[in-house]
Amino acid sequence: MASSNKCFSFLRVALGNAESLPFTPNGKDWQALYDFCKRQALTGIGFAAVEKLHRQGVECPAELKMRWMALALRIEKKNVQINEQCRQLTEILEHDGMQCCILKGQGNQFNYPEELKRRRNPGDIDVWCVAPREGLPIAVQTGKNTVEYVTYHGEQAIREYARRQYQCGAWSEACEVKSPKLCYHHIKAPSINGTEVEMHYKPGYLHSPIRNIRMQRWFKVHADECMGNRTQAGFAMPTASVNVVHQMCHLFNHYFDEGLGLRQIIDYYFTLRVWHNDCMEKYDLQSQGMWSEGLGVPLMSKEEVMRTLRRFGMGKFAAAIMWVLHEMLAMPEEYLLCRQNEKEGQKLLAEIILSGNFGQHDERGKEMKNGGMLRHGWWKLKRIMRFVGSYPEEVLCEPVFRVWHLGWRIINK
Repeated sequence: MASSNKCFSFLRVALGNAESLPFTPNGKDWQALYDFCKRQALTGIGFAAVEKLHRQGVECPAELKMRWMALALRIEKKNVQINEQCRQLTEILEHDGMQCCILKGQGNQFNYPEELKRRRNPGDIDVWCVAPREGLPIAVQTGKNTVEYVTYHGEQAIREYARRQYQCGAWSEACEVKSPKLCYHHIKAPSINGTEVEMHYKPGYLHSPIRNIRMQRWFKVHADECMGNRTQAGFAMPTASVNVVHQMCHLFNHYFDEGLGLRQIIDYYFTLRVWHNDCMEKYDLQSQGMWSEGLGVPLMSKEEVMRTLRRFGMGKFAAAIMWVLHEMLAMPEEYLLCRQNEKEGQKLLAEIILSGNFGQHDERGKEMKNGGMLRHGWWKLKRIMRFVGSYPEEVLCEPVFRVWHLGWRIINK
């Protein structure tokens, strides 16, 4: 059995889609499984399989098992810490007049089953912020000892607020940063107790200008329902219907950017399951005459989700994701959004295995990737041209977007 097949068999046990392994792992196999999980940022999820197999009498070598368990416990502790940081950050932002919800990582963990919820490898905090309609007053130093409040609106309010935090230190010690990292969809804010924070004024974006306009309008329509979707941890996250679209956008972005790993694929696996189960619950209530459209959180049907993704140019990509979820992770067909595309799915799978988490383990053109702005730009162009046959509009718009984005950053610096 090929090494990657063994790894996916192992993950199916972790996810609960297989009871046992179709092979008996030896010491070399266990090391390969551990390395695979580390490469894909699935150390905590992988240890769940180690525990399940232990109960069947299939033992991981003791030294490796102890090392693996130590990492899993560290991940659990880190998730508790970051959840509390998300709660604190939400409290501060809402006190200062903004609406917000946590995107991606720490929001995604609430889609995981209880036994895996704290095993997801955490990252930074991505928070989607919306400034009040009347504007956000921000203190601006106008002289040596004088301060005035200036009211900013929309996205500019979020950017100015983040810049101000480096000086006043609302959730961290004040520090001098002349120009925090600024992107089209987010700005880097001060870290909170060592955890990096990105304040998003757009949850995602596309390189194609027409499709990007559609996406931004769609997110704007659904912003309020996400800001109000409070979790038991004390912060909001996107609703199931918004998440099933937003997470696909996130996967699509990373596929074109640095690379896409299995941690993001498994995030989508559980996002899809939660959305599907919510839909089934809604249909059951409708059949009993106990549901009205004003009840609970709005839910999009499978047809509505796919229509939205196709408008964003992601229909083929969604079909590739469905193939990976079904063929490699054994997701039941009733959970899938659309018919699978095996050809695109195999291309996607090859990229996932070669790239690792966020493309951090991709050795192709590594010297160019890390060789300065111009060499990195050339590496990126060569990378995305691999996808031009599958996604021509997004690929061909990327170099134009990159030039435009450079100008945008200079103007909004």
